[in-house]
Amino acid sequence: MNLQGVSYVYKNEELSIEAFKEYRLNKGVVCKKCGSQHHYWLMSKQQFQCVDCRFRTTLRSGTVLQGSKLPYSYFFIAVNLLSKQGNRLTLDEFQKHTGHKYYEPLWEFLNKLKIKLDEQERSLILSTYSDILSKRFRLGLITDNTFPLKAERQLVHAEQPQLERVAAR
Repeated sequence: MNLQGVSYVYKNEELSIEAFKEYRLNKGVVCKKCGSQHHYWLMSKQQFQCVDCRFRTTLRSGTVLQGSKLPYSYFFIAVNLLSKQGNRLTLDEFQKHTGHKYYEPLWEFLNKLKIKLDEQERSLILSTYSDILSKRFRLGLITDNTFPLKAERQLVHAEQPQLERVAAR
């Protein structure tokens, strides 16, 4: 399967947000104000809230996405490409997969990811995404309407075992 097709699986922003939230929960959310690790998800604000002091933490706060306004899906596309190509991934190639128009935000984003994420962390991230994707398929939350073209559905179904192999590494 070509890499462009693989990147399509990661372009669903809703899945990317859910997977990134799950990744954050697995890594542990720490309150910046009191240091507590007890949080719950405020659905109305799309933020974590500390049980002890009620301080709110955004999904991006304290992560490699802090300060970035790029979509969450770019994070998963980049991690997927970095896990396949290592630090040899070029900005032009990343830009082609995302379809993003501007060079500078992608350059900053990709360099930050190359520096901060090692191979083990990349595998953990892709595993989290794969788990969310699998769970949604099992629950019937992803249907043929999610990926309307037959070719897109085949890409998603074909990519799922590959995602699980990456997670098993």
